[in-house]
Amino acid sequence: MILAADWVLPVAGPPVRGGAISVQDGLIAEVSTGPADEQFDGCVILPGLVNAHTHLEYAGMSGFGDGWPFDRWIADHIRRRKGLGDGDYLAQARAGAAACLAGGVTTIADCCYAGTVAEAAADAGLRAIVYLELFSGHMPGETGIEERLARLPDHPLITPGLSPHAPYTVTLEDYERWIGLARDLGLPVATHLLESHMDEHPVSYFSGLLGPDTVAIHAVRADAQDVAVLARLDVPVAHCPRSNALLGCGTAPVPELLAAGVRVGLGTDSPASALTIDMWDEMRAAVLVARAAARRPDALSAEQVLRMATLDGARALGLDGIGALSPGLAADLIVLDLSATPFVPWDDPVTAAVYGGSPGGVVLTMVDGQIRYRRGQQAADREPARAVRARMIES
Repeated sequence: MILAADWVLPVAGPPVRGGAISVQDGLIAEVSTGPADEQFDGCVILPGLVNAHTHLEYAGMSGFGDGWPFDRWIADHIRRRKGLGDGDYLAQARAGAAACLAGGVTTIADCCYAGTVAEAAADAGLRAIVYLELFSGHMPGETGIEERLARLPDHPLITPGLSPHAPYTVTLEDYERWIGLARDLGLPVATHLLESHMDEHPVSYFSGLLGPDTVAIHAVRADAQDVAVLARLDVPVAHCPRSNALLGCGTAPVPELLAAGVRVGLGTDSPASALTIDMWDEMRAAVLVARAAARRPDALSAEQVLRMATLDGARALGLDGIGALSPGLAADLIVLDLSATPFVPWDDPVTAAVYGGSPGGVVLTMVDGQIRYRRGQQAADREPARAVRARMIES
């Protein structure tokens, strides 16, 4: 299969005008300017978006507790969650997985309470790291970790992981035990770190545990010393600007993290805190909050944030085979239509994609060489997720 468009954005190299992508056996075979099986006018072809932090099991939970302080907000979130069963979580996860593909996301890193995201992602053909969330003194259904891991589907697109939730829900002893277990099993780890006033521990508090395989989610309250420790230990960060802003937590020091050499990916968090699973909105939010915080228009560029949403996000998650359109990498790609935006005719296709992109502009989404979404298809069945939401409103 050969796809062509006005521009190809490999991310790992310069944009290619009139570019074409050849796909063979699930891999990128060639980036060229030759003839194509399908020509997409007014479009760009770019790597599939990598959403470095999601909670798809909360895809129907937008808007609860707006304006509340973080501790009250999360307590209400936990209260509403208690009445849900695995079927409720699966309904939301399926809707979230379909929305990801329709929005150009081909890979997610999901912190998963009930474990249903693995099934939803596998069925949808969405690449996923599924970190099982862990809480001191409480497990979903009080089931052991190994048993929970064994229940996940054995699927080539699904990578299991563990997520000790956060310092205010997990003891240091449990952090040590669970991260040690993950390393014994060869599993990746992610944890919410320095997200709010409820987490005042410096990164050095965890320095004996954190490393290249432990993603620090949020890092909003990271100071210069924390940034230095993250860089020294090669700890990647998942940046969630909309969630952090909406909850009043602040914003991570992304320019400083990037300058220090920290691998930074971009994530939407959940609709409970960021309203939507829209990586295009997330990219723009990352640029806006970074520039506003620094009072500099060059604090974060469109090119940098596109890398955070693709190649740098993949590297932050330890996924070396995706994130760019380069021969030999997995054929995870999207076709984005910008013909109805102010950015065509073209000046800079990278700026156009970041500032003009939207789920509605996604024409095609391919994962591992398979087309998983075409515009005009039913993106998601929202009714089950709405039914779950209705029960939570009535609770």
